Amino acid sequence: MDTDADAIFSAILRAKSTLVLSTEQLDLRAARQPDYATENAALVALANVLAGPDDIMLQALAETAMRLCRADSAGISVIEAPLQGETIFRWVAAAGLCEPYVNTTLPAAHSPCDITLALGSPQLFASPPQDRPCLHGPTADIVEALVIAIPSVGKPNGAIWVMSHRTERIFEREDCRVLASLASFAGAALNLRYARRSALTETSESQRIRAELGESEARKDEFIAMLGHELRNPMAPIDSAIAVARRLSDGNQQVLDVLGTAQRQIRHLRRLVDDLLDASRIKHGKLSISLDHASLNEIVYDAVSAVKHHLDSRGHTLSLVGLDAPINVRADHIRLSQMLGNLLSNAAKYTPHGGKIGIEIRCLPCADVLGDNDASPGAQPPGGDVIIAIRDNGIGISAELLPRVFELFTQNASDSARSQGGLGIGLSVVKRMVELHRGTVDIASDGLGHGTLVTLRLPILSRSDHYAPLRPANPPSSMRILLVDDNADALQALGMLLELEGHEVQMANGGEAALQLTQHYIPQVALIDIGMPGIDGFQLVQMLRARPQLGQTKLVALTGYASESERSRALSAGFDFHLTKPLSLDKLFDVLTQFADNRTSDAL
Repeated sequence: MDTDADAIFSAILRAKSTLVLSTEQLDLRAARQPDYATENAALVALANVLAGPDDIMLQALAETAMRLCRADSAGISVIEAPLQGETIFRWVAAAGLCEPYVNTTLPAAHSPCDITLALGSPQLFASPPQDRPCLHGPTADIVEALVIAIPSVGKPNGAIWVMSHRTERIFEREDCRVLASLASFAGAALNLRYARRSALTETSESQRIRAELGESEARKDEFIAMLGHELRNPMAPIDSAIAVARRLSDGNQQVLDVLGTAQRQIRHLRRLVDDLLDASRIKHGKLSISLDHASLNEIVYDAVSAVKHHLDSRGHTLSLVGLDAPINVRADHIRLSQMLGNLLSNAAKYTPHGGKIGIEIRCLPCADVLGDNDASPGAQPPGGDVIIAIRDNGIGISAELLPRVFELFTQNASDSARSQGGLGIGLSVVKRMVELHRGTVDIASDGLGHGTLVTLRLPILSRSDHYAPLRPANPPSSMRILLVDDNADALQALGMLLELEGHEVQMANGGEAALQLTQHYIPQVALIDIGMPGIDGFQLVQMLRARPQLGQTKLVALTGYASESERSRALSAGFDFHLTKPLSLDKLFDVLTQFADNRTSDAL
């Protein structure tokens, strides 16, 4: 005897010993004529409440079963997880005389529903024993109970039933057919109930996961910003110390070579930190550019200068075509130079020693490309597209990787590529900067070992022949400079470097010291670290602004945070300029020159 047969046989034996099964009576009794109109109307009414709350929907089913079967009670019982090792049924709905028992639970051994589910067919129970609480009504004994399993996708897990408490009311085949129809409806209703609960659970879980992910993303962004700040702090004195050591080591080529190596590595570290911060800005849509008239010749020169040490150290040959004549553009000089520097750095990194790298620039004059989108006051519309192609004969890009090269943290999987380092961020930054210039970027490669071609198309060609050079022709003379920083190493290294450049330097190791020093010392420029204990940079700048004798002093914020929000906050607090660590002497040179030019203009 197989397992199913054993279960059925066991259920029959249990029914005979504890309950009275009268299912065979259904075939012996005369059946009434079907009332399809009433039945259909009832099903339509049930369909209207199907989308409502679970308790209302299931209660409507029980009341409909009682009415259509002309019963005195009706209800729906479902199996719940075993409680202390015993399977139970819960009355999730009840109508008529059994309504007070709704939501109660009964052990399976006391429920005819368990027998019905085991037998797998409608069952009729008659005159059950009076000591069975599950079959004993609140005001009358049970004459008959008709029970039908509710179908489900898997094994039935519930039943719908009707009861008679009057001897004159007995059930027959038409009641069985009607109740079977309602059982199918109940199956759909219960499946919908479970689906709703599952959906609510999944929704709640999804919301929790999304909240956790959002919190994790926020913590990660804070960590990246803090990491950038903390890395910039030690990089600043190292960079300044290396510059000082190079100035003091003129004539000692071996020392200069070693310091050159250290300086290149610091530049590489700074580029990694900048790329990491830019990646975070890209993800949150905070990367921005500032358009102005500029010289593409100078932009390319700056990009090549930034990676020249990398090209020279690997013995690469760089060719440049298309810059014989001046090319004026409307672009973000610094960002465009950074973009080209990233591409040249990649070309140098992934090209074997002694390789060839070429830059070709073409101009395609055309009608207004940006048109009304260029809303800068007084700005002339651009005059066409600039095509910049950078080609190398390096290791190339595999066909599998090529479609994903612009995704964050994507790198070539080859060992030779991984050995070159990097975070897989540079091309994502390039793509976003190109988009901010309203251009396009394309990368082509015939596969590993066949080199790479990167093509930029930028609608930035300017009709204007005038632009403000990024570097002024006349460097500033010696100036009085105040340095304020609680980091002693950064203070000493930068102070010594500025003194070697010919400036008069006074140093204060905090806000209190700066306030005391400026009582008798009037600097022309003050470089102030923002993140200091006690009186921080924001508080100090307000105190210094309140002193009339410092009205002509240019106050420069120096910080490891390079975000636009930090820059805006510094300028709003009263600083004239915002510079990031490690301090670039070129940027400081620009600041000092701007101040010198303003001072000259005021004198005139």
